[in-house]
Amino acid sequence: MRRLRAIAIASLAIVILAAPAQSEVPLPAVLQVLGSVTNSARPVGNALVIALNLSSLDAIQTFTGSDGSFSLPHLPAGVYRIIAMKYGFVPAIETIVPTKKEHRLKLRLETERQSKGTNQEMWEIRGSLPPDILRQIDMVMAPPPDPIGPTAMAYEVPRFKGEMVSMTGMTAGTTTSASGPAFAQTALGLQSRVGDNWQIGFHGNLHRVGDPTDNDSFGTPVAASSAAAIEIRSSPTDSYRLTSTRSWWRYRDEIPSESQADIRSNDFEWAHGDSHVQVRYLAQQNLFVAAPGSDLIEIKGDTTVFQTPRNDLGVSLRVTQETSRTSTGTVATPTLRTADVTANAKFELVPSFTVDYGMSSRVGLYGTEWAPRSGAEWKVGKDTAVVVSGMYKVIESEHQNTLPSVVVWTDDSGQLPHYAYSVGLVSGDNSREHFSIIGSVSAVDTPLRIVFTDGLEHFWDGLYIDAGDVRRDIRVAFRKELGRRFLLDVSSMAGTASPAHPGVTSHGAEKLYLAGDVESTFSPTRTTLAVSYRQINQPQPNGGDAYRTHRVDLRLAQSLHLPLDLKVLLGIELARAENSRILLDALDADGVTRRYLGGLAVNF
Repeated sequence: MRRLRAIAIASLAIVILAAPAQSEVPLPAVLQVLGSVTNSARPVGNALVIALNLSSLDAIQTFTGSDGSFSLPHLPAGVYRIIAMKYGFVPAIETIVPTKKEHRLKLRLETERQSKGTNQEMWEIRGSLPPDILRQIDMVMAPPPDPIGPTAMAYEVPRFKGEMVSMTGMTAGTTTSASGPAFAQTALGLQSRVGDNWQIGFHGNLHRVGDPTDNDSFGTPVAASSAAAIEIRSSPTDSYRLTSTRSWWRYRDEIPSESQADIRSNDFEWAHGDSHVQVRYLAQQNLFVAAPGSDLIEIKGDTTVFQTPRNDLGVSLRVTQETSRTSTGTVATPTLRTADVTANAKFELVPSFTVDYGMSSRVGLYGTEWAPRSGAEWKVGKDTAVVVSGMYKVIESEHQNTLPSVVVWTDDSGQLPHYAYSVGLVSGDNSREHFSIIGSVSAVDTPLRIVFTDGLEHFWDGLYIDAGDVRRDIRVAFRKELGRRFLLDVSSMAGTASPAHPGVTSHGAEKLYLAGDVESTFSPTRTTLAVSYRQINQPQPNGGDAYRTHRVDLRLAQSLHLPLDLKVLLGIELARAENSRILLDALDADGVTRRYLGGLAVNF
């Protein structure tokens, strides 16, 4: 504030000194401010432009067009700070004084790497801005939502952009007369800009694993997965998204009705600012012995109710209706309905210490559950923080009647465990260089089936976690640019799930899961090398031999340096599965598979 007042006084002094020399020209009553925002001579569209009056501290905002130009409403005469900002850039600031009616500005944004240091002046200005302007700044400077498809990109896209990946693989080295299951996978992504503000995008993926015992070229596969998503976006924070996925695989069971597992999901999402609504339909068949099939309809949403520069309050609501069905399709139990209400709050005690707290509740036909939770974030450096969180269910339903749940790998946010707590270290920015390590412990109250459902992984692999199991896992993520030529990206997760009673663990009932991914890119040659590892150890409930699987994938992508961005994909997959019921894992007598991959990727 002192610095702002000093700037205002100095600017007014300039006006006073300049007035005698131009006494015949009266000072304007209003100001007209036009200008443009660029980066390296290229226009920056959809950038936030703020005019801050240094005397009254009133603020007026607008956005730049696709050509980077902007026009502020007529401003009352005064000394103003004109600020331009956008995610990924350091704010640009310029001062204007009311010596003339029209002002034309050229604001140039620099990336954080180009900038010589942090903009301390911007932090001082934030303390003078009203809450509504601060909320707009936080939305503009926040990382944009994940786009359709696996590749992140900025909000601006050209009129038309697309990508396509096609891969195929053949198995060799099998001990049976069959050649082993071949697979084919194709992914297509398209994005287009309609007008200056609207975007539309599509992404689809099809993954098919063939049956080597089938003589037909396009016969029934042993496993298949498909995913399709379409998104319409009218601004960086307003979007509509529709997603449909299906994954299924065949078992070795002799009973026809139990020979295939099936998961289907249809989602609709709507986002506006900090509000989000999702409607989901999920159906599963032959994933759980106790519940051969079920249909789930879920509606959930969240929004921010109250927000200030130092604290905010948000609420979320999740309503579900689930019906269990037998293998013949008839209803097995009454329809179960639950409602989850969650309140989250954040309070900044000091700039380096923030407290999170809230309450989760679940209301159902068989009782009510309440679970308070709390957490904290302590900044120990400029971009490094220690985070802790904890939750405990203080009121629990005595007669729970919940169906098993299907969750995506590493994501069980829809569950309400008996207790859960975590501690970790986070450093850097997720969109650039960063490092994080987080360990967590939770007690599961509902049987879970963790699966791959994105169509890009080995979607038939999965892990069952029983009610009452205690999960312990640790997750590590690391991204680092070594110079300007080499990029390293590492993510890994490992954990166990064991019964709460030690007597059961002694019989070998502990589950084990391990996943790791390493990807490196060498910029001069545009070469990318990716290695992934998966391991699952799943004991059988009847005391039989445990199911074990190990998978290693090595993939190389090499750009051909053509005018069209074309890449050659090569890879090898090594897999070993023991005591698997899944048909494609059991085609080899010893359960060992070596698969060679090849394909092409093109961006257009």
